[in-house]
Amino acid sequence: MNFHPGTEFVAAAARRGILGVLFIACSAICSQPQVASAASDAAVEAGRDALKSGRLYPWYDQAKDDVRSIELPKPKAPSTSSFNFGGGISEALGSGLQMLVYVLLAIGLCVLVYFLIAAFLARENGPASTGAGSARPAISEQARVEELPFKLNKGTDDLLGEARRSYEQGKYSEAILYLFSYQLLEMDRGQIIRLTKGKTNRQYLREISPRRALQSLMAQTMVAFEDVFFGNHALDRQRFETCWSQVDEFKTLVQKGTA
Repeated sequence: MNFHPGTEFVAAAARRGILGVLFIACSAICSQPQVASAASDAAVEAGRDALKSGRLYPWYDQAKDDVRSIELPKPKAPSTSSFNFGGGISEALGSGLQMLVYVLLAIGLCVLVYFLIAAFLARENGPASTGAGSARPAISEQARVEELPFKLNKGTDDLLGEARRSYEQGKYSEAILYLFSYQLLEMDRGQIIRLTKGKTNRQYLREISPRRALQSLMAQTMVAFEDVFFGNHALDRQRFETCWSQVDEFKTLVQKGTA
């Protein structure tokens, strides 16, 4: 094939142009890793500066410029302890319900105390049907004596006569026992009291509280009797004669109660 000089020049220029393009492409390809590496290094430095900015990152070790492990707190095991009265109610049900429980307990305690007091007063006051005029079955004299709060010698029928004989013999402590027994039996016969074994002298006084004069008279004899019977004190003549001098008045007051 025959080539003209002009044609050869053009071909040579074309070859040079192609080589130049290839060189530029290779240069660009070779320079890309360096550019990427530079960009990566800049990002790392920016991250490092951010970590050193003063904020707390528990997973970053600033001295070593590295990540460190973090120990997470172990989960608490569910409590198996028994439910306690104070803390359990407060934590589980709240302070409002706890206060309600305390109020209910206080009310229950007050009710219990009320019934205890009522039972004690009912026992002290004795049966409700102990006043004058209450219906009661007829009982023998010996049965009445058996209901006295203390035992007398068997075969003693005339208690007032025994009190007089003991008084004349100077046995004033013995005489007051018979006198007080006589007064209790007379009030029982007149249905002013109900003589019942186990009742106290104070209960008998409360039963006759509407009869002020009779109650005052009986209180003197009762205190003298208790000093002798419970306190083991000797009774002198003057004190017994004070009680003995009121026997007639006692009979009158009892008769008024039965009229």
